[in-house]
Amino acid sequence: MSERLRYLARSLFPSFVVVLVASVSIAISNSVAAQETAEFDPIFLNAQGTKPVDLSRFAKGASALPGVYKTALYVNEQFTINSDIEFKVRADKSVYPCLSKDLIEGISFNYEKLPDDFLSQLTGDKKCMDLQQKLPEAQVNFDSNEQRLDLVIPQVYMLNTARGTVSPELWDSGIPAILLGYNVNGYSSESNGTSFSTLFAGVNAGLNVGAWYLRHNGSYSRLSNDDNQYSSINTYLQRDIPLLKGRVLFGESNTTGQLFDTLPFTGVQLASDERMLPESLRGFAPDIRGIARTNARVTVRQGGQVLYETTVTPGEFLINDLYPTGYGGDLEVTVRESDGTVQTFRVPYASVAQLLRPGASRYAFTAGELRSAGLREKPALFQTTYLHGLTNAITGYGGVQASQDYYALQVGAAFGIPIGALSFDVTQARIQLGNSNDGSSDKSLSGQNYQLSYSKLINETHSNLSVVLRHSSTSYLDFLSAMQARNAVSEGNSVDTVSNIKNRLTLTAGQGLPENWGQLYISGSVQTYWGQEGRDMQYQVGYNNQYKSLSYGVSANRSYSSLGSMQTNFLISFSLPLGRSDATHTPQFRMDLTNDTTGRTGQQAAISGSMGKDNQFSYGVTAMNANQGQGASGTLSGNYRTRVTAMSGTYSTGKNYQSASAGLSGTVIGHSGGLTFTPYTSDTVALVEAKGAEGASVSSYPGVSVNSRGYAVVPYLNPYQLNEISLDPIGTAANVELDTTLQKVAPYSGAVVKVKYIVKRGQPVLIVATYQGDPVQFGADVLDSKGNSVGSVGQGGQIYARVAEDKGQLQVKWGDSSDMQCMVGYRLLPQAKNSPPQQFIQQFNSVCQ
Repeated sequence: MSERLRYLARSLFPSFVVVLVASVSIAISNSVAAQETAEFDPIFLNAQGTKPVDLSRFAKGASALPGVYKTALYVNEQFTINSDIEFKVRADKSVYPCLSKDLIEGISFNYEKLPDDFLSQLTGDKKCMDLQQKLPEAQVNFDSNEQRLDLVIPQVYMLNTARGTVSPELWDSGIPAILLGYNVNGYSSESNGTSFSTLFAGVNAGLNVGAWYLRHNGSYSRLSNDDNQYSSINTYLQRDIPLLKGRVLFGESNTTGQLFDTLPFTGVQLASDERMLPESLRGFAPDIRGIARTNARVTVRQGGQVLYETTVTPGEFLINDLYPTGYGGDLEVTVRESDGTVQTFRVPYASVAQLLRPGASRYAFTAGELRSAGLREKPALFQTTYLHGLTNAITGYGGVQASQDYYALQVGAAFGIPIGALSFDVTQARIQLGNSNDGSSDKSLSGQNYQLSYSKLINETHSNLSVVLRHSSTSYLDFLSAMQARNAVSEGNSVDTVSNIKNRLTLTAGQGLPENWGQLYISGSVQTYWGQEGRDMQYQVGYNNQYKSLSYGVSANRSYSSLGSMQTNFLISFSLPLGRSDATHTPQFRMDLTNDTTGRTGQQAAISGSMGKDNQFSYGVTAMNANQGQGASGTLSGNYRTRVTAMSGTYSTGKNYQSASAGLSGTVIGHSGGLTFTPYTSDTVALVEAKGAEGASVSSYPGVSVNSRGYAVVPYLNPYQLNEISLDPIGTAANVELDTTLQKVAPYSGAVVKVKYIVKRGQPVLIVATYQGDPVQFGADVLDSKGNSVGSVGQGGQIYARVAEDKGQLQVKWGDSSDMQCMVGYRLLPQAKNSPPQQFIQQFNSVCQ
């Protein structure tokens, strides 16, 4: 720090004391029912001169001057909205935030508990409310440094909402925009004198207008023989419907696959989206009920880890907003009473995919045509599914599929019981196959499918188990198989050409061993068919562990085909960091040893890592060796992420071959301000506009910064949830100042949300000002030509301010009368044209007149 800056810090210290006094004052004055005036002795500020220092405006906790401020509003520690809030002066000169009607309506008040005249201030010409005057029990705390307004409102006046709830009124559908995501890759190889090359380009395009989003996904490929083709994967138009917690879609897409198998279709779909619910209401978690004798503290643990804590009043209590935790694990509930007594009980918790919370529902409706390249015709597809949580332990569900001469009806239930979670459903299907080309009579098939699912997680033994068992009768055909059977019959073929699954078993299990002995796991599936001998089967067993920084594992994979073939693969792997594991950019080394039933053995050694301030460069070096004439080979790979695109490249060489590839990926967003590029591919993004803040880094995404035109793209936002978008001014010019560095947005899925930051430019100055021969009044306010507060007067009449003009005047004000304010002029030192902003504070003396 230079001597000039040290001097500045010492001279401005009393001003910081004033600000500290103000901050402490408002915290005290707003946290007690009977607000008392606090007085501060100016002698502690070491103020020079004979004039008294007027600190009366800090006595009631006025931490802000009257005016309009861009403010983040929090209600009971929960973010509500970013808004312009006006601060006004009461008769006693204290300053308060005047809350508009829109802000009041955005707070989840329980109006039945509020005073009858609560909204009276919002009628007539009065457009805003002094909340603390209307509701004395509330606390109003404003942090001028963070531009944050906290409202602490007693729970009796609030509606009971789930944790993490974000009001649909805060959801942002975004701005009109055009999106183009791309993934281009070129590949070339030469083997034994034969050359081959190909070019692939994947496209994800979109157009956003209001709440309507148009999407198209496709791919282009070109082979070395000049054979090129563009394939359209799907095109659809969608719109969210917040009232229904769902989305309507027109065009080409896929069914949800929650009860029936996923099917591609062209038509219309209306389906719920669980992401529109707060995280505490997604998935499944049981309701916890209990009885407290006093004001008690309730703690919920799972596997020794605290999931939830709250305080409950005497009587029966209900906790129904636990966050889901995978397949679960029994919950241990501890109720600690005010007298020190403790009661403990357990609540079974296990989950399967269909299990929902009590009262929760999921729905989907689809109408259109099946999309399948293997069918001559496009059969109609009508499908509807519905799931509803009936009780804490039972969820009922069902669905219907229908087409020409086909229907399938499914009913089922899911149960959460002490021994685990299971679901069972039955599907009845019938199809009329129609007349074949050989003139045979019309034939119909009717059958049933039964499916049982089970899962259990035991934290105490570190065990987890998941099993799915399916059995179909000989005449049962699911929708796609039924349409294929009809197509086969219409072409004169036998219905037996369509594979019909008889039994299918899927198993996944894991077992943690005691005393850091690692983890065992097994997974597998077996499937048999009607009318076919043999079975398809595959399974994998393995073991993983870690010793200090060395990770190692062994696995075996075996697969059987219904045709009688068998293959077994063995793998032993080791990995460890080449240096300190907690150090930046430490390379990782990995060794793999393989063997299979053909007698082939192989060894592979690889080193990978990253470089750069933002890990923008990653690399990999791999050496391989195998028997049976394969010999040695090697691969070099690298990826580099620029501000506008991501680049990748590989080169491989081995016995009688070599190959190379290169690729580009990223997204281009077109908006009213032009085109903005990003190396990330994401459908839900924030477009940051900060004109003049070039170089400022954005949020926690590596390499994302404001470009020369004042824009940046923040990818991978969580739809319908609050996402923090922050700017770090480090890297910007010295004359740049941001009004705020943090905003929060809750975008629709697929939205391009614009987040605008106000950037001010100005040169910092230090003015030693005098008035009528004495230093300007200590503690006086300093305003610019537009009436904006730019600082306060420090010790010895020193004014620190940031000015935008080369010359001008600042108003110094320590009272309302004309003899308690004056104007001080300034003129900046000349600066060469197109030179960078000055990095020092200009200091000079001036007379306030």
